[in-house]
Amino acid sequence: MFNHEQFSRDLKVQKALYKDGQPVDWPLLEQYIAELEKVDLSVLKTDAEKKSFWINVYNAVTNYWVIKKKIKKSIMESPFMVMLPKVNIAGHRFSLDDIEHGVLRKNRRSLYKLWKQFGKNSPRNAFVVEKLDHRIHFALNCGAQSCPTIAFYTPKLIDRQLTMAEESFAEQEFLVDDQNKVIKCSRIYWMYKKDFENIYIDDPKYKDYKVSYRKYDFSI
Repeated sequence: MFNHEQFSRDLKVQKALYKDGQPVDWPLLEQYIAELEKVDLSVLKTDAEKKSFWINVYNAVTNYWVIKKKIKKSIMESPFMVMLPKVNIAGHRFSLDDIEHGVLRKNRRSLYKLWKQFGKNSPRNAFVVEKLDHRIHFALNCGAQSCPTIAFYTPKLIDRQLTMAEESFAEQEFLVDDQNKVIKCSRIYWMYKKDFENIYIDDPKYKDYKVSYRKYDFSI
């Protein structure tokens, strides 16, 4: 099976080299992209297997596009990076949005679309998770500084890993001032409010709190 954990690790290293102005191992990058075409997605039976695979692939492909598109300072240099460029995974074309909103969010629409990510006849529906796990939002990194940090996920540990990712992100990005009834938080909590059902800013205990969203840092 394709080593998606190592793929995520190696692409994180390669982006670090790229940011430092060091040579990038292009044969390694292109080898990974070529290997994705041969992946057998039918072996991913459980949601644990699906989530670990697709989160690792999402984060790695993001770094691949940052390098490939020669982004220097900000993800906004390529504002459609999550939507338009696609890679071949198991014979199907996937954008970053396809992975996030189609597969991992159980085929929900993104903020800027009026329809679901996959049409009802799309063969990619076969790869969608059985249950949406809101914690994926604390594991996916679109390349920007304000995104969650990248970890490397495995099926056996993913439940604990995602819980740790959620707790770590909330400690820094969901700050509650109970005395003044003010919440300062990342815009992620607003963007995916429907996924955070009855928790965070949607928690009934915060109904009288004022929410202030932090400016999103799109620098790489």
